[in-house]
Formats: sequence, C-alpha cells, structure tokens
Amino acid sequence: MKNNLHITIVSNSITWDCVQFNLEKIEHQLEGQEPSDLIVLPEMFATGFIVDDSLPSPTDSARILEWMQQLSQKSGAAVTGSVAVCDNDLWYNRLYFVTPEGGIMHYDKRHLFPLSPEAQFYQPGTELPIFEYKDWRICPQICYDLRFPKFCRNEYANGEYKYDILIYVANWPAARAETWNTLLRARAIENQSYVIACNCVGEDPRKCFYQGDSQIVDPSGSIHIKQDAGKHSVIQSQLSATELERIRRVFPFAKDAD
Repeated sequence: MKNNLHITIVSNSITWDCVQFNLEKIEHQLEGQEPSDLIVLPEMFATGFIVDDSLPSPTDSARILEWMQQLSQKSGAAVTGSVAVCDNDLWYNRLYFVTPEGGIMHYDKRHLFPLSPEAQFYQPGTELPIFEYKDWRICPQICYDLRFPKFCRNEYANGEYKYDILIYVANWPAARAETWNTLLRARAIENQSYVIACNCVGEDPRKCFYQGDSQIVDPSGSIHIKQDAGKHSVIQSQLSATELERIRRVFPFAKDAD
C-alpha cells in the first residue's frame, strides 16, 4: 500500500513579469516549513498570467524550469506549477512536474480561457498524462480546465482507478471564487480522488484581484485544509492513503459509471 503523501501549497502574490523577484519570494515563503513530498505552485507562478506580447523569453522559461529542479533537489520534494514555454516556435501554458531524482514530466493546458487573449498566444495541449510519484497517480490540470468534468473523468477498469489525485494550479479571479470552491468539491466527489488546488493572490496589471482559496479536498468532498482568503501563504497537510482506499471501498460508485 502507498504511504501518506505530505503536501505543501504555496499561494504567492505574483509580481507581473518579474521572474527573479517571484522566485526569491517563493523561496522566502518556504523557509522554515516542514519537509514535504510535493510542493505545488500556482499557474505561471514566476511571471503572472501573461497573455500579451510581453511573453517571457525562452531563456527565462528555461531558468524557471532550472529553478524548479534546484528547489526539488534541495527540498527532496517534487515541485509542480505552470510556466509559459516556447516549444518548436509555439507557446504553451505548460505544467511541469519535477522530481528530486531528476525526472521532468509535463502537461500542456488543454482549455484556453476565452475571456482573455490566451488562445491568441498559446496552443492548446492535446494529451492528458498521468504522473506516477511515490505510488500515487496524479492527474494535472490548469485553471480553466476545472470547468470540464468529462476531460478529467477518473476511469475505473479491472479494479483500478486511473488516478488518485487531481492537481489544479490556477490564476482564478476572486470574482468567481464561489465557482472555484464549488467545482473543486464536485471534482473530488465525482472522481473519488483527492483534489489539490493552488491559486495565486494579489492584483494583476488588468486590475483583476485574486484571493487564493488554495485548498485540499478529500475524496468525499470535505475540505481537508484551506488557505485564509486573500493572504499569500503556505499551507501544509498530508493525503491519507488509508482514507482514500476506505472511501473507495465503502462507496464503490465508480463501478456504476457510464
């Protein structure tokens, strides 16, 4: 049986297009925190949700990934969060999942937000990988993906679930916080999985306000731990493998899925 997984969620206040400043701020937030297995950072945590001609340079994108690798090796934890990346002359909103052993996995955001120019600058991803880490199966998602339950449906076959954890990294505005909180619980309940959600805080250059509401939801839909709204903070907890198995055993609803 898998061991419990210790989680650190960092909700940082992003200073737009200031890579080094944002990375140093995250390092400062992590000082003195308990060791963990996984550190989760928001969508475009080092630059902000840039959807205009001020896209970061490929050098900056590479520097952010290198920083994630260094943080992973130093902390002994996997590190995940999204980065604007240019790949073969095309831009992607790419979630990296970096492990202390040097592994690099990624997922490119599938659903590009239509109320912003995101689709003018980025390509949609075409695949949904499942990451395996410390015997846990992890389904990566980015922000707007949260609204599409079919896309992340947790398949059940031969007595096995496709994944155990849904991770959402986001720049989700405070004006739609109720939607964020409601859908996170829905995704946990319908997929009988843990949901780890990491959102930024603060205000962007477009005067859009973010209040965080980062949280962990357990497979029954109960809030396991949640950030105080509006405060850049670090929250830590652990996912119980025993509780995950218990809920799935006592409520075997996946067997009846369409």
